[in-house]
Amino acid sequence: MFELVPVKLRVLPKGLYLDTAVYQKKLIRTEELDVQGEYSMLCENVTVTPELIARLQRVLFPSGTVYLPWKYMVEELFDKDIFLEFSLSEVRAIRNGEKFWDKSATNTIPISELVKSQKAGDPAKEEPYAKKLREVIEQYNGFRNETEKVIEQAAVTGKVNKDQCESLSKEMREQVNLSDPAMIIQTISRIRDEDEYLLTHSLNVAFLNGLMGKWMRLDSAAQAELVEIGLLHDIGKLKVDRDILNKPSRLTEEEFAEIKKHPVLSLETLIKSGIKNKTILDGVIQHHEKVNGTGYPLKLDAVQISEFARVTAISDIYDAMVTKRVYKDPHSPFVILNEFAQEGYSELDIKYVNIFINCMIEELKGKEIIMNDGKEAQVLLVNPRNLLYPIVNVSGKVVETGEKFHCVRMKHI
Repeated sequence: MFELVPVKLRVLPKGLYLDTAVYQKKLIRTEELDVQGEYSMLCENVTVTPELIARLQRVLFPSGTVYLPWKYMVEELFDKDIFLEFSLSEVRAIRNGEKFWDKSATNTIPISELVKSQKAGDPAKEEPYAKKLREVIEQYNGFRNETEKVIEQAAVTGKVNKDQCESLSKEMREQVNLSDPAMIIQTISRIRDEDEYLLTHSLNVAFLNGLMGKWMRLDSAAQAELVEIGLLHDIGKLKVDRDILNKPSRLTEEEFAEIKKHPVLSLETLIKSGIKNKTILDGVIQHHEKVNGTGYPLKLDAVQISEFARVTAISDIYDAMVTKRVYKDPHSPFVILNEFAQEGYSELDIKYVNIFINCMIEELKGKEIIMNDGKEAQVLLVNPRNLLYPIVNVSGKVVETGEKFHCVRMKHI
């Protein structure tokens, strides 16, 4: 018989979604079925919808076969008397009482005839993931407008509105918890206006901190504090010469010394604004400290650096590396994760680096990326021991990436 393996599920506010961290085992060789090398899994306690089918097709290898009891099908999409299981690789359903390996079975039904089709070209009927991603981008733009108000006030008055920042951070925390993490990652990876780097970077680090808080299972108050640290960590750069910030060539020692003043300048702005929360103040001034004692501005030892400063350091570096600047091209997520894995032991807190890498690996599976030759591909597998080169699907073919064929960025919509 088969080894049927339960699929790990992730529960989100808007329903059940299949987690990309699926567990697969080889089928046992039997007299009835000789399929050694194929894979199977059992889905339990899950409502089958078009969204779930699309997600399964994105995260499974082409040969994956899925077995779903009809009692979990939504009635308006499927006739419970039709079938007991279906195959994604062959895109067909099998009527109850028949076996999927019976090649003589004639009563198979294409999945496309079972699932209610959505009219192509109609924005209201577009593919569910793309529709939800557009909604996340719209919400991101709303937060961007609010963040712009915070920065504009700080530029004019030298202060931020304490209550406004606290309220905005709570709203962003709620948005992070309601959104698919992969959509947030995809949203912050979009091409941005270099003239608004401080604005978008502050917003992105806030969102990344929110994701880390979610992955760390922080309570709502702590997660909001972490978001606020991200929002305000670089506010002191408003007091740094803009020509130095945007210089396209290598900084001189004197110029870099000016840049390194921004954590202290950020702290001064927060104190002037009446912010007294020590967790937020420490996170802001310490976000460039390193666990090996080589950071700035205080050159703290590892034990002296706050937990949220360690987390913010990771979010800060990720967004800086994924962003195109006047002096550098953007890095792909895989390059950044690989560098984290290589450098994390010496400068960053490896505990939080591992959380970030492991959760990012799961969120990147099934996502569309752009390769160095311009082709689109879909991430199938990211090997933790070879983060730089994932296995991808290119036009239906499974391809192992490498130096000559590699990802340059996530696909944007």
